[in-house]
Amino acid sequence: MSAIAEKIHLIEQLSTSSAATSQLLDKVIDFLVEKDRKKLARFQEKLATLEQQYGMSTADFQRRFESGELGDAPQWFDWDGFAVLAASLVAKLTAAEAGRG
Repeated sequence: MSAIAEKIHLIEQLSTSSAATSQLLDKVIDFLVEKDRKKLARFQEKLATLEQQYGMSTADFQRRFESGELGDAPQWFDWDGFAVLAASLVAKLTAAEAGRG
């Protein structure tokens, strides 16, 4: 059993009710979701700055970058990295929302 699973099991053993356990886990999930929302906002700010600076959307940039049209300048790799990380966070947050019903 992983360390996390062991801790969750311990919480279940110590809890006086499943409602209390659920409430505790909801608070942990809320904390993690909020942390990721803040990260996403920072990446979105960086993307917006790059979009304004270079006069193209991130989607257009990625299409042009992946086709080789823009070359290999370091700022393109940074922009691509920010876009990939932002997309990953969006997917993660979408899954978290779907999982919460």
